[in-house]
Amino acid sequence: MTQYARPESDISNAGSWSPSTGSDLFAVIDEASTDDSDYVTVDGGTMAAVKMFEVALGSITDPASSDDHKFVVRASDAAGVGVVDMTFVLKQGSTIIANSSQTSTTSSAANYTTILSAGEADNITDYSDLRIHVSGVDNMGMSTTMTIFQAYFEAPDAATPPSSGRNRVGYSPAYSPAASPGFDPTKKSM
Repeated sequence: MTQYARPESDISNAGSWSPSTGSDLFAVIDEASTDDSDYVTVDGGTMAAVKMFEVALGSITDPASSDDHKFVVRASDAAGVGVVDMTFVLKQGSTIIANSSQTSTTSSAANYTTILSAGEADNITDYSDLRIHVSGVDNMGMSTTMTIFQAYFEAPDAATPPSSGRNRVGYSPAYSPAASPGFDPTKKSM
């Protein structure tokens, strides 16, 4: 099975991204099932300024494994012609764990998945302090609209200790017939 850490609070919004509804960014990109009807968006502007925001993710249990760690950001840009650069970063607190740059986001919503290496996954020491940081820049200053629809982190379920099953009676020489005085295994009892 898989654990998912989804946005649960806003950390920063230096790029003045706007939610499609309400006032919180995390609340419109936190859905468990893809829903492109709510999102956060920003106009790239005409000066090629970097537009960024960061959200905190919910806590998950350390899976005690470095396998199958990834984070996904569903995004689009209105131009869809490669003029927008977006960078998606997974952080633990202020420490960068992994990142990816997308120079060809499309005009249709698409998932951008970043798979962590074993080393990157091993650098996570606190699964309750993960964040996703998004930054975008319209390199041509064409006022291209950038949109984020969903973001989340996933990792394997935490290992469960093996079940002990039924309690078994252990061997104890004190209760063994062989430990009884006068016992002779070659003689049959009558």
